[in-house]
Amino acid sequence: MKWPTFKTHCVLGLSLRIILIAYSNFHDKYFAVPYTDIDYKVYTDAARLITNGESPYDRHTYRYTPLLAFILTPNILLHFSFGKIIFSIIDIVVTILIKKILLRGSCSNKCAEVCALTWLYNPMTIVISTRGNADSLAVAFVLLTLYYFEVDNSLLSGFIHGISVHFRLYPMAFSLVMYLSLRDKNSFIPNKRQLQLVFSCLFSLGILTAISYYYYGYKFLYESLIYHLIRKDARHNFSIYFYMLYLSTGQYSNIVERIFRVLPPVILLIALSFRYSNKKDLKFAMLMQAMVMVTYNSVITSQYFFWYLSLIPLCLPYIKMSFMRCALVISMWIGSQGLWLLDAYYLEFFGINKFHSLWIDSILFFFANIKIILDLITNYNRNEIVLKNK
Repeated sequence: MKWPTFKTHCVLGLSLRIILIAYSNFHDKYFAVPYTDIDYKVYTDAARLITNGESPYDRHTYRYTPLLAFILTPNILLHFSFGKIIFSIIDIVVTILIKKILLRGSCSNKCAEVCALTWLYNPMTIVISTRGNADSLAVAFVLLTLYYFEVDNSLLSGFIHGISVHFRLYPMAFSLVMYLSLRDKNSFIPNKRQLQLVFSCLFSLGILTAISYYYYGYKFLYESLIYHLIRKDARHNFSIYFYMLYLSTGQYSNIVERIFRVLPPVILLIALSFRYSNKKDLKFAMLMQAMVMVTYNSVITSQYFFWYLSLIPLCLPYIKMSFMRCALVISMWIGSQGLWLLDAYYLEFFGINKFHSLWIDSILFFFANIKIILDLITNYNRNEIVLKNK
């Protein structure tokens, strides 16, 4: 049987997403638990405010760049599902970028395609995008940054990196390792490429921030930037810290508690930046940093998994792990999530007190992720293409 072409796979992947988007309209109408993500409704409400000449931040809980609300104004002017279709198309763009980035390395065309398809057909990425989550847009900017980094265009890479930080703060964590990977051997004096990366990033980030501030003032700064740095979300989520935050609702955060929450991931992010500062290791460094950021975050929801699910395909050819080991790692990740989701379901929809169980589930999920990070580091070998056709 002939292997379908990469283009055919992309068409099939997009078609599958369009079918699920059409189904979501039916599901939302007839089922109590909606298919559409609540965040998508928030984006749409913010877009409606923009079409009325008002501020998107008048919509409670809208905590994103105003550009996102502007991009989704066709949700109001054309059709409610417009944004979902855009996010699904971006999924296909991400698939293509994954293949292009891998081809810049030592991967064969077949190897690059197989890795890219792990994103295209990943059930979690399909569901999250078709539910209307905008993180696929942030992921596309990160991969586009990495693509231009791989083709040695530091100026354009830095420019897009600034845009990606404006859309979501998490790509900021990749800045140090990107900078270090461009340094001359044993030199701490900034070279031309490093300066291009830094100044082009600051330029695009500064311009977008200035424009947003001009139109929406301090409310933009607080909701889209400051809030994410000081947020204390007591709703149940995958984070190991959720129960502590729930119990301390209404209380001022102790400075010592904040330090112990923030310091470990910061130390790990810096250590990973120096450990994998070689340009050949950049993709793996970003993957590890994304996993650390999510694992240690005080708020973890399913869309946060996009941050590293999009980077895993780029590192698959360099991870030497047996099929059984891979199956065990995947089962560990899915199983620990499943336990949490089951208890969360009983709490959310039946009102059964499951907070202690959820806390234990969160601890299990935390240690499962730590074990996965350690396994990936142990089995990473940048000099060997594991999936390449010999």
